[in-house]
Amino acid sequence: MIRKYLAEDFEILQSWVISKDLLLQFAGTDFEYPLSKDALIAYQLDNPDRSFYLGIDRDLIPYAFGEIIPQNDNVPRLARILIGEHRNRGLGMGQLFIRDLIQECIDKYHCPAVELFVWDQNYAAIKCYSNVGFELLPEKHKTLIHEDKYYDIYKMTYNTSK
Repeated sequence: MIRKYLAEDFEILQSWVISKDLLLQFAGTDFEYPLSKDALIAYQLDNPDRSFYLGIDRDLIPYAFGEIIPQNDNVPRLARILIGEHRNRGLGMGQLFIRDLIQECIDKYHCPAVELFVWDQNYAAIKCYSNVGFELLPEKHKTLIHEDKYYDIYKMTYNTSK
């Protein structure tokens, strides 16, 4: 299940972002470590059309964070996907969360597809997204340069008519 992220959820999200590298991997260069509530609020105010979500388990305990970004071509994009605590990774919870986000996109936008961007070295994420049904496009979308390191970013797409 998913629910909208609320301001009072910040401490949960902050507790999951335990390193500068993890923040870069899940959020790119839009935020600085340590993640601050003010920075997240400023991002939301600058991007009011974007929505944050939490994945919640049967006991209503949050386990994941993600964002849906509407785009002009009616193909929303998933972003800032994070399975919170390390012990919850590799258990299939990411796939459940991604499926819930896809369904939210379908319900909200009646879209033909959903997209996301992924760093080519994030093998666990690529495997998760592929297992859900995303296809990795062969051409590189862009290269992110951060602190003299290069990160090749690729687009993945999901056809909602599957």
